[in-house]
Order: sequence, then structure tokens, then C-alpha cells
Amino acid sequence: MIEGLVIYDEKDVERNKTYINWLIEEGKNKDIIIKLVLDKDIDKLTSKYEFAINRSRNFNVTYKLEESGTRVFNEYKFCILGNDKLIAYDYIETLGIKYPKVYRSLEEFQKDKKIIEKPKNGHGGANIRILEEFNSLNFSQNVYQEYIEDYVGDIRFYIINNNIEHAVIRIPKKDSLVSNFTQGGNVEVYNYSIKEKEIINKILKNINIDFGGIDFLLLKNGEILFNEFEDAVGSRMLSYLGINDTMEKFLNHIVNEIKGME
Repeated sequence: MIEGLVIYDEKDVERNKTYINWLIEEGKNKDIIIKLVLDKDIDKLTSKYEFAINRSRNFNVTYKLEESGTRVFNEYKFCILGNDKLIAYDYIETLGIKYPKVYRSLEEFQKDKKIIEKPKNGHGGANIRILEEFNSLNFSQNVYQEYIEDYVGDIRFYIINNNIEHAVIRIPKKDSLVSNFTQGGNVEVYNYSIKEKEIINKILKNINIDFGGIDFLLLKNGEILFNEFEDAVGSRMLSYLGINDTMEKFLNHIVNEIKGME
């Protein structure tokens, strides 16, 4: 029997209750005992567990657990990339992969342009705004990007054990900036090209993703631009499309990893 944790921020537990129960029940079928713990209670643990699934988006939790010898899904490097957009863009730039222009100071703005404001650690499409006036910007908390006129939608590549398992495209509602499924965006299976697969594999050569997402913007000319990493990737879109195999694949990966450490 393998024993592990699934870690959440307290405010996310209720919204993700169905997923948490699904994870725990499916784990039992594979002789895995999974206990739900809040990220704020990690320091109170008295027992050591063989693994932890950190879905709190708190990379300090991952760091502490890895320092104690616990195998964490996802690992610290990817947890940071998934929860600080500026670090993610800097990393992607080292690979020569295109992404929307990021403004690092007020002096870089063209006053006649619209820009996008999004939280550095945001997710789910929350608090994304179009700005046309640049009088009260907060560079310590937000990312400021160019506004892309020929945007079609977001492509999400679902990654398990560093392999592409599925891809979907999220298309925003008319006159909406946000394509997220939970915000009302439409979702379809995306048939990615060989070139797009090569771009994803280039990223995967440099990081390890146990179960996560890589998001790109699709433009009208067919070009894709890196958008963000998703550390605590959800399954709502896949379930909506009738795809329900990611949990089994993820748990199989966990079992293989833990047995490989024995």
C-alpha cells in the first residue's frame, strides 16, 4: 500500500470537491491511500508520506516537502513556472519560443496601444483586464502584455509524465477576452500539427511535468504563442468532451515513480 497526500489551499477545496473525491477513490483501486491536507497545515504533519500531489499552487510547500525527501507531483521547478508568469516567460525565451511581448516598465508602453493586465500568479482567467490608460500599474503583482488583435483562442496541451496526452482549444465568447471554460468559453478537441508537437517537445526536454498544462495562444494566421504553464491542471474541459482517462494515467505514473524509488 502506498500512502500520499493531496494538498490544496483552503479556499479551493469546496470548488474542487468532486475532483478530490475522484482522486481519492481512484487511488484506492490502485492500492494508494491519499489524504487531503491544506497547505497551511503542512508543517503540522507528524508522519512522512511517500508522495504528495501539490495542487495548492504554493511552491514553498513543494520546496519544503522535497527537502524532506518526499516525491512531489509536480516538482519544484515546474511549480514555480506554473505560478509566476514572468519567470515562465523568461524561461521560454531561453528556448527561443515566441510569446506575447511583455512590458517591464512604463517607458516601454506606446501610449496609443491597448495592453493586457493579468496577475503574475493568476489562473482560471481571473482578474484579466484590457487597459487603455496606464496611470496605476503594479509591476510587482501583475504582468503587462501587448494586446493581440488576431487572437482566435487558447490551446491547452495536457501533459502526463512528460508526454502530450490530449489537446483542446478554448474559444472565448463574442466580445470576451477570456477563453477559460469556467468563464464561459467554448471548448473543442484540438488536432495539433507536427510543428506544434515539436515546440511542446522542445519545452519538455528541459523540464519535468508529472501532470500539468502548457497553454498557447492561437492566432488567425495559424501561429501559436506561448501563454502560460498550468501546474494544478484541471479536468473539467476533458470531462465535458467525454475524455476521462487522465486520472488513471496520472495515478499509474505515481505508482511507477514510487516503485522505481524503492
